[in-house]
Amino acid sequence: MKVGGYLRVSTSSDGQAESPENQRNLITDWIVREQHDLYDFYKDVKSGTTDHRTGLKQLIKDAENKKFEIIIVKELSRLGRNVELLYKLKRLAELNDIRIISLDGKIDTADPEKLRMFGIYAWMAESESQQSSERIKSVMKMKQKQGQCLGYACYGYHLEKGVLIPREDETVDVVHEIFAKCLEGWGPVKIANYLSDKGIPTPKQVTGASNAGTRWNGTSVRNILQNVNYIGNLVQGKCSGISVTTRQRKPTDESEWIRTEGTHEAIVSKEVFNQAQRMLASRAGRGRGKTKAQKSLFTNTLYCADCGHGMWSGKNNAGSYYVCGGYRSQGKNYCTTHMIKKDVLIATVLGALQEISDSLGNEEYLKDVDRKTKKIIKQQREKESKLQSKLNKQRELKQSALEKFISGDISKADYDSFIASKDDLIDKLEAEIQTLKSSKQISNEDLSTIKAELETALKFDKLTHETLCRFIEKIEVTEDRNIKLSYAFAPVVGF
Repeated sequence: MKVGGYLRVSTSSDGQAESPENQRNLITDWIVREQHDLYDFYKDVKSGTTDHRTGLKQLIKDAENKKFEIIIVKELSRLGRNVELLYKLKRLAELNDIRIISLDGKIDTADPEKLRMFGIYAWMAESESQQSSERIKSVMKMKQKQGQCLGYACYGYHLEKGVLIPREDETVDVVHEIFAKCLEGWGPVKIANYLSDKGIPTPKQVTGASNAGTRWNGTSVRNILQNVNYIGNLVQGKCSGISVTTRQRKPTDESEWIRTEGTHEAIVSKEVFNQAQRMLASRAGRGRGKTKAQKSLFTNTLYCADCGHGMWSGKNNAGSYYVCGGYRSQGKNYCTTHMIKKDVLIATVLGALQEISDSLGNEEYLKDVDRKTKKIIKQQREKESKLQSKLNKQRELKQSALEKFISGDISKADYDSFIASKDDLIDKLEAEIQTLKSSKQISNEDLSTIKAELETALKFDKLTHETLCRFIEKIEVTEDRNIKLSYAFAPVVGF
């Protein structure tokens, strides 16, 4: 009888016992011992969970053409680690009077007893692969939590040993320009057309993709504007594999995403990034196309200081005004009017922005900001150092508990309880440290940038929605019509 010998390893680094050469020798010895004839060997270096294997495809083709009567493998898992695929191969063999034999003695489709065990061994082969996959996923999650980037480098970065590093070419300047244009009020499509007209290579062109287009599109620009990689953070684990037997992936719940901050050098500041998000949200609320929905100047910015409800716009003979949305929708038992004229709001905001702009030109003020900023940074570093010492101590206690458990000094229940309590404390300490690291104190360079942007925005003595989104985080109106402004940039001392 003619024999088709199938050889497979998952990777070229598999051990000697699983090497193709070892499998070939074992199969050759069996053929000689059983006095059969070799038709051919079929070899793959690929996962057994997929049927996208050159050697396997040729084996199937030759089986259908009845080139041999026996398929022999070292063990069933070499043929595949996919229950559905293994049953497909079993049916193929039955239709073509081919016998499947494994050298470990567990599979022989000519033996009724062993044939009944085929499904169990097929399931075991797939389960082993699934367990291996889970172990790999666990390691990957650990690396992601440690801040390693296991994906690809976004536009403007290259990936080196799990760390995103800004490229030393024009792409970094292009990212800066994209965010700058967004803060000027440009939409993603307008920015994309601008970049295309300038002949700036697209992200796919930069990576050398075979399907790269020559023109930018709005989606690519929007993705850049919304990507937290540009502020030095990572968000990973947004999707996961369904199973080892398919390449399809499914989105994971947002609560399961792995977020790490300060993992690499930022290209844009958090202030600029957050302002860009507000600009995008503002544009999204206007509708699409030429007939855009009318939107109040202070939408998503103006709130009641007492109930927290957004203020609603209105108009009467005296002009435009705003009232508490809670009062308007639920009546005086819920909140009071907090009515304020639109003109008063505009004048207050413009006046406050002008005051900041004037102060930022005062050298003594800038020196005072610098002194206070350095003091705050010193205090933060001292606090971070103390928190890190506490964190290290908790990790040492965990290690000590593990050693005691291994030596039998404490029970499994006591160990689990102790570790759970320490993990909670460690999570809190890590969160505090991360918050300190991510907090950014404003610098004189930042203040100079803000001043220049303020001067441009105030040049026409007119308040626009874009100016509001750029400089104002929130406006609150009290019952006695006092106006409280929260600025969109890092806190400026004195304002």
